[in-house]
Amino acid sequence: MMQFTSNDLGKWEEVFLTLTNGERHALTPDGIWMIAEKPGLIAIFDDDDIVYITYTKNLSKSLQSFSRDGAECELRTMAAIVDLGVPGKTAGKRAAKGPTAQRVNKLIGRMTYSVAQSTPAQMELLSDAFVAIADPRYNGHTSLANQALDRLPK
Repeated sequence: MMQFTSNDLGKWEEVFLTLTNGERHALTPDGIWMIAEKPGLIAIFDDDDIVYITYTKNLSKSLQSFSRDGAECELRTMAAIVDLGVPGKTAGKRAAKGPTAQRVNKLIGRMTYSVAQSTPAQMELLSDAFVAIADPRYNGHTSLANQALDRLPK
């Protein structure tokens, strides 16, 4: 099987490197306040591991929802499923409220993020390509394949 690298991104390699090696900030309200309401790409890190890559039309709103108690979003749901072993059917609601949400808050509180600007027309394509290259723990192809296997009837 062919192994993809950041070189395969061609002219977008620099944007990928900015996203993955750029300046990082805490994924907390104090680390988010200065982010504007602009479109772009977000990479979430746990230590030096990329755990999540996505695109958004509003960087500020998305980053706030990641760290906010009571918010249902893919990052919080995936943290509950992958790191806490919560079943996929109930993970979204449990990651938003209750004791599981508090555990997700602790997980996310130690994470950092970086952003890279992108045009709205290319955000989704770049995000998909970056996910393929980085294979993040929450939304990468390995994680999604493992979840599909876990959902098979026993």
